[in-house]
Amino acid sequence: MTIISQKQRALGDAPVMSLLLRLALPSMGMMFLNTLVFLVDSIFVSWLGEEQIASMSLSLPVAIAFFAIMEGVAAGTTALTGQNLGRGSQGTARIAAVSGLTLAYALCVPTVPLFFRGASAAIFDSLGAMGRPELLDSAYLYNFWWPATAPFIAYTFISNSVFRCQGDTVTPLISMSIANVVNIVLDPLLIFSMKMGIEGAAVATMAGRVAASAYLYFKMRSSGGIFIPVIPRPRMIFVKYWRNISRIGFPVTISTGSVAIGFGWLNKILANFGNYAVVALMMSLRIEDFSFTIISGVSTALTPFLAFNYGRRDLPRMLKGVKAAAIIASAASLAVGSVLFVFPRLFIDLFKPSAEAARYAAISIRFAITAYPFIIAQFMMNSMFVATGYSFFGTVAQLVRSLLIRVPSAYLFASLWGINGIWAYQPASWFFGSIAAWGFMIYLIRKIKNDFLLEKIKAS
Repeated sequence: MTIISQKQRALGDAPVMSLLLRLALPSMGMMFLNTLVFLVDSIFVSWLGEEQIASMSLSLPVAIAFFAIMEGVAAGTTALTGQNLGRGSQGTARIAAVSGLTLAYALCVPTVPLFFRGASAAIFDSLGAMGRPELLDSAYLYNFWWPATAPFIAYTFISNSVFRCQGDTVTPLISMSIANVVNIVLDPLLIFSMKMGIEGAAVATMAGRVAASAYLYFKMRSSGGIFIPVIPRPRMIFVKYWRNISRIGFPVTISTGSVAIGFGWLNKILANFGNYAVVALMMSLRIEDFSFTIISGVSTALTPFLAFNYGRRDLPRMLKGVKAAAIIASAASLAVGSVLFVFPRLFIDLFKPSAEAARYAAISIRFAITAYPFIIAQFMMNSMFVATGYSFFGTVAQLVRSLLIRVPSAYLFASLWGINGIWAYQPASWFFGSIAAWGFMIYLIRKIKNDFLLEKIKAS
């Protein structure tokens, strides 16, 4: 029995709490390192000046939108690959994984307009640049490298998903460690020594993703598990799987993409107060990501566990997994959140911000921390939705949070309390989003119970 097959077996047999803790710790580390790439870029770019970090904030919706697409494809691939592994269909699982990679490559094409200055200006002007040449120029230089970087991001997303489906969360952690080391080494060299400025941050990020992709490729070749080539040979069967992957993944993309739309509107609202307000949002989001990576990391480890056991038709084990994951996420985020709440300036000052930007970033961080219980609940329930193929439920809950509540509440709180109170949109939006997700969760559990019961009756 190979190491990979032993890890697959553990998904269905090992004690739930200890298994999820073992899977979650590397996943949290991977998510932390994934966030660290953007944090390091943000810190170095902030040293160039407030205009550069403001243009980076304007670029955030573009980054979120692209990662939303990749997360959608990865979610669909994880669900199909995990379910087939749970049923013992290794060959079908590999076809699903390779199909996911080809779809991810195809969806890199929308980044091509960022190559062109005119298209870039139109995009970032609509996101809050308001025709300011210095912001549009910086945004163009920073995003110019997206089309070249995108395929490597796609490969790392799908490869990491495949390893997690096989019970291996350590390899994705190592891949992101490699990406971070390369990025951290090259950032100061390219940004300052070679005087590339904000463009150097983008090039360093691309180099890190290339190095991570190379590691994942050679690791897959030697692991004895599912192998996906860098350039798969075209096959018509991939199109069939594209439909199934999209059915699960498209709602996830819409869900995450709604965050980008929401942040685009927030940038517009905050721009009315001045650049310092936009910068405050940017800094607070980067710092808050430390806690979000913990919650997201646990959720990322939980999804393939749930998909595998859904394939085995083991609902009690799935529910134990959701409970265990929530406990792990709560304990870890409480520790990190306490430090951020008490000492926000310890992290904010790394960006060397103005006094106004630092003040409002601290307020934003503290408001976000009050939303942690609702964030954990929504993330864990969303893992259940994705793993079982009902990702549409998570999308509706996310739309409630990101658009129905977040944007209107930001306008409301800004009009009531100005720049001091606008940040209350975070706990308000997460609360209502988690309530919506809870309703769907109750319905889904009942449906799964009935479906499994019918299958047993038919089998007998």
